[in-house]
Amino acid sequence: MGFPRPEPLFNPLIAPVDQPLTPAEILAGPFGLIAFVPLVPLLRLLARRWPRGALIGCGLIWAAATAGPLAAAILLAGCLLASTWVVGLGALRRSGRLSRRAMIALVWLGLAALLAPFWWQARWSWYGWDGGSRLAVLHNIGLAYYFLRLIAWGVSLARHPEEPLRPIETLCWLLYPPCMRLGPVMLREEFLERLAAWQPRARPELRQLTQRFGLFVLGVVVLGVVTRNVPTVAPATADFFSAPQQYSTSALARIFYLVPIQVYLLLWSYNELAVALSLWVGIRVDDNFNWLPRAASVREFWRRWHVTVGRWLRDYVYLPLGGRRGAVPLKYAAVFGFCAVWHGASWSFLAWGASQSLALSLQRWWDLLSCRLGLADRPRGRWWTVLCWLATMHYQAATIVVFVDFDHCGGRLLGELGRRLLAAVGG
Repeated sequence: MGFPRPEPLFNPLIAPVDQPLTPAEILAGPFGLIAFVPLVPLLRLLARRWPRGALIGCGLIWAAATAGPLAAAILLAGCLLASTWVVGLGALRRSGRLSRRAMIALVWLGLAALLAPFWWQARWSWYGWDGGSRLAVLHNIGLAYYFLRLIAWGVSLARHPEEPLRPIETLCWLLYPPCMRLGPVMLREEFLERLAAWQPRARPELRQLTQRFGLFVLGVVVLGVVTRNVPTVAPATADFFSAPQQYSTSALARIFYLVPIQVYLLLWSYNELAVALSLWVGIRVDDNFNWLPRAASVREFWRRWHVTVGRWLRDYVYLPLGGRRGAVPLKYAAVFGFCAVWHGASWSFLAWGASQSLALSLQRWWDLLSCRLGLADRPRGRWWTVLCWLATMHYQAATIVVFVDFDHCGGRLLGELGRRLLAAVGG
């Protein structure tokens, strides 16, 4: 009897046109945050008298309404169990029975063990819908982001065991909708500081609020236009990842360029919605994207893409491994290996992680070589910047195609497109 394999992930990109995501599945995903909009006025009204109760109550109502009562109950139970583990280890650390390093190791091991069933069994029937959902629960209801936030809290307690627990405020942090499902990753200390400064009676900054909601609407509109131009899979037809030879060159080129843009617009527009709602509530969250299209190198790309996740990876994986000391390429591999596994059980995630660590290692090698040759301080011309920008964007587009092709890691599609381009160039 062999070891059981992880459950295959459902890929909405290649779902036949007659099997779209259901409204319930959309609500249980990141864009279910839209359902928080009608709750914000109620939250602000109740928060004038019961600020913490309003945050907890509205967070529970929103989670139950979008993910389903059973899923919300299990999510809350899991958060309480994980928090109990972190707090229990903190008590042992405070009493001197655990060292700092031992507590950090146990925080990682315990929380990873709690998360493992959701990684291994991607789709669970306890969503509360008939037949369950096709979507993986790990990211869609925010479990992966809870893992990052609770790890950070555990490490903080290991370093500062005298920290007050403040259970009610911590529950507010865990149930704050603008950072529950797809980030931004908001550390407990950051949230508690902003909660302490919160003034529910104060008027929101209307200009910023309108701008962010406007950017969200713009992102959704452009996302809709892009999605309509991405090739679809007809019923009983092979998809473009498994049989790209059955699709035209134009279709393959649209997949190469539009699917990465589609992924970016989905994440970016969600970020604008989360920031807008947090401004309306009055407890702001940080931006997760910083004008990504301006990135002209892989390093700069990662300073602009998923900023709070990148910061977390730096602080809790890269720096504890030694940062720039020693074999930096191996640390890049460890960081993106973890990031790949954090996304779920797919070889495509590991291939994507390897591509990012390789690119960052090559850029580091180039930077060191430029310093040795005395080229680092020379001004870069406009055409060099344009060339670097084109190379960066095409490389990242290709690696995103690798990422979203769960079964073939983009190999068949990229290979077929590459052969056709070479044939066209060769005449």
